[in-house]
Amino acid sequence: MDIYYEVIGNGFPIVCLHGNGEDHHIFDDLTTTLSQQYQLILIDSRYHGKSIHQGELSYYQMMNDVMKVVDELNIQEYDVIGFSDGGIVSLLLGMNDQRLKHIISMGANTKPQMLKRIYYFTFYLQMICLLPFCIYNKKARVQFKLLRLMLKEPQIEYTSLEKVKVPVLIMAGEHDMIKEEDTRQMAEALPYGIMRIIKGGNHVLLKDSFQQTMKEIQLFLDICHKEE
Repeated sequence: MDIYYEVIGNGFPIVCLHGNGEDHHIFDDLTTTLSQQYQLILIDSRYHGKSIHQGELSYYQMMNDVMKVVDELNIQEYDVIGFSDGGIVSLLLGMNDQRLKHIISMGANTKPQMLKRIYYFTFYLQMICLLPFCIYNKKARVQFKLLRLMLKEPQIEYTSLEKVKVPVLIMAGEHDMIKEEDTRQMAEALPYGIMRIIKGGNHVLLKDSFQQTMKEIQLFLDICHKEE
């Protein structure tokens, strides 16, 4: 298979989806905490880590890649923990895969314009600086594509989130690169959405505010699975 993944632990399956420019190792500490209770499927997204660096680069393609991994593992029900780009993909999965039962989405945005202005222009400037290197450097071309992805996608309407009929924990840091209004409107648009803003947290909650973030994640998972 073109998409690399690792399976660690036992229990109810949880797919873990990392952010732009990362790989599954962003979840190393989370895996240590959760793998005794859950089966974690750690995926390297397309153009990241050990997965294929070819083909279409879009959040919908990443969603389809995840669904193929779930198919290959013959999983009938699963949860998702997604960070940043992975958080966006987790919401798309919620709209399109009925096998998905619970979602934890951290640092996701509905549109590029929902990035705070300083970050949006920083990514734009990085793209411009990479242009000369793209002529002869493959890594630069991949980085250019990944930056362009964040400036073009996603294009999620709040009304479309009404299709997500499962519990969703929407998380962001108090000082996140995502505008808080977007986080709030996502949570309000979701039929079963819960919002948690991590006080003092930045974008990378699993590094900046690990203990607070894991407390919210574990509480959400415990409640969801106890009710079942």
